[in-house]
Amino acid sequence: LIIASSALSFAGPAVVRPARASVSMASIEDLPGAGPETGGKVWDPLGLSDMCPYGSENFEWMRTAEIKHGRTCMAASVGYLISEAGITFPGYLSTSEKLAFADLPKGLAAWDAVPMAGKVQILLACGLIELATEVKKPHYLKAGMITFAESNPRRQRGRMAELKNGRLAMIAVASFYFGSTLPGSVPALPTTWV
Repeated sequence: LIIASSALSFAGPAVVRPARASVSMASIEDLPGAGPETGGKVWDPLGLSDMCPYGSENFEWMRTAEIKHGRTCMAASVGYLISEAGITFPGYLSTSEKLAFADLPKGLAAWDAVPMAGKVQILLACGLIELATEVKKPHYLKAGMITFAESNPRRQRGRMAELKNGRLAMIAVASFYFGSTLPGSVPALPTTWV
């Protein structure tokens, strides 16, 4: 999903248009999201966007997945940086196992230290959030493509910032993962993070 959504990630935006019939752009190249960082073009070196023609349900699903992954990675990258800085919540993660937040290891090792009941609660909460978006009416695949059909320039700029920050956060989370699991693979990260 990361590869597929990243391939389309340099092509699109963040707001639901009321109906598919109002789509006036001729191709994926016309979508907002391309900027100077990609040479003003859609970045899709593997040609994965060919599998999802503009305006199709597959395309809309990929656009929505990009926004969701971007938002999740923005939160994850901030959380990772806070953890590495040694900042923790006060109190206990698990009172039954006497596990304080301060006792958790940094980085990826923190997940392994979470008790199984906690992992189940986290995954259940994520599943419920996903379910809430899937049962919402009208469904995002039927309501029209996620796009910048917004007349307010300030809101358009904010949506573009969210899109691009989400893309950068996806790269950051991948860097944190590889930097933690393959020492020296991300030279910009301190070796103390491993």
